[in-house]
Amino acid sequence: MNNEALVIDDLHHKYNKQKLSSWILNAINLKIEKGKLLGLLGPSGCGKTTLLRLIAGFEYPSKGRIILNDIEISNTKRILTPEKRNIGMVFQDYALFPHLTVLENILFGLKNKNDRSRVDYLTKIVGLNPLLNRYPHELSGGQKQRLAIARALAPGTNFLLLDEPFCSLDMHVKLKLRSELPNILRSVNASGLMVTHDPEEAMSICDKVAVMNEGKIHQIDSPINLLERPKTLFVSSFILGNNILNLNKKGDYYLSCLGEINTSKVVVDGNVKFLSISPKFISIKKSNNGNATVVAKEFLGEFFIYKLSINSETIRVRSNINNILKIGDKCILSINQGSYFFIFPGGQKIFI
Repeated sequence: MNNEALVIDDLHHKYNKQKLSSWILNAINLKIEKGKLLGLLGPSGCGKTTLLRLIAGFEYPSKGRIILNDIEISNTKRILTPEKRNIGMVFQDYALFPHLTVLENILFGLKNKNDRSRVDYLTKIVGLNPLLNRYPHELSGGQKQRLAIARALAPGTNFLLLDEPFCSLDMHVKLKLRSELPNILRSVNASGLMVTHDPEEAMSICDKVAVMNEGKIHQIDSPINLLERPKTLFVSSFILGNNILNLNKKGDYYLSCLGEINTSKVVVDGNVKFLSISPKFISIKKSNNGNATVVAKEFLGEFFIYKLSINSETIRVRSNINNILKIGDKCILSINQGSYFFIFPGGQKIFI
């Protein structure tokens, strides 16, 4: 028995069908196992929403195919209409019927509205039992999103598309609801694809995460593997928030704006060009002889983030709140002992 809920095979798409126009989606391949939640993560404009529309059936793919529960639902010649796909949609703005109560909203998609067994089960799971007679305007943001999830699952849906489902919620409600989402899906044997631009959101609850940029998927992996083994510069920058610095080969060593790199630890073909390092692994010290200049600073509660200009590059450094610097201060930067960085191409992890 096939264990894959969704398969996307060599999917391409462009809105302008001219040959020379660029692909909105380029060679997308991914699989979601039954009962699993995949996070689709990337910046605005990377193609996430277009991919969601193709899965939902709102667009024809330019090339490739989409398979849901062993049924080919989209290819270049035919698509199964959205209402026949048995896919639930959850949006950031809830998309509820304002003139219907909680109960009526959930019942809306059911053919047999007299059978309330699934509705009762879902309202219990999402915690809406006491609110069945309220209207959407009488609910909090978190309650509205719970209602949206319950309504999407009510018709027996076993696959959900979630488009930035938590971005309209305040932080406390967001953290609570997102932690509950995987349990809600598991309780009804449903799988899901969640679109987000927030790395923390995707990494915290998804079984796997697909990192996307400019219409291409850079890496599909578990959250741990994305953190420990990023395959591209974009993944290391977007997921880890790392600095990307130039590397230049000088004889037997590599030189960066943070100093020399020990080549004895670099097991590559000599084509290394970039270093990726976390702001927390860089030390900063005020010095009139320093070659780095503070150009901006942020106070983030437990630490400062300083942005510095050094040798025509910009670098971010995390420092404790006792190390107070002013914009314009000269500083010396160095890599902390006991830390690590990645080198690219290749993504090799180098420990100091």
